[in-house]
Amino acid sequence: MAVLSAFAFAEGSLRFSDLEAELDVAPNTLSTRLRELTDAGLLDRQAYDEVPPRVEYTPTEKAESLFPVFAHLHHWAIEHDL
Repeated sequence: MAVLSAFAFAEGSLRFSDLEAELDVAPNTLSTRLRELTDAGLLDRQAYDEVPPRVEYTPTEKAESLFPVFAHLHHWAIEHDL
């Protein structure tokens, strides 16, 4: 959920390094979560043939349909000082 939440409040695609820094998660754990979300059809993965390698992830329409839920949770947390 934390990965999808990052996309809910981002504008556009996110790179692996962006997610790693924002979520403060181990690279192997993040890699596993991104693969699971891609396999579930929630994220699209775009790899670029560059040095160093660049990979960007973009939420699908399926994922974007969840974004209002994250907004409600965010407002709820503010309302309850969490």
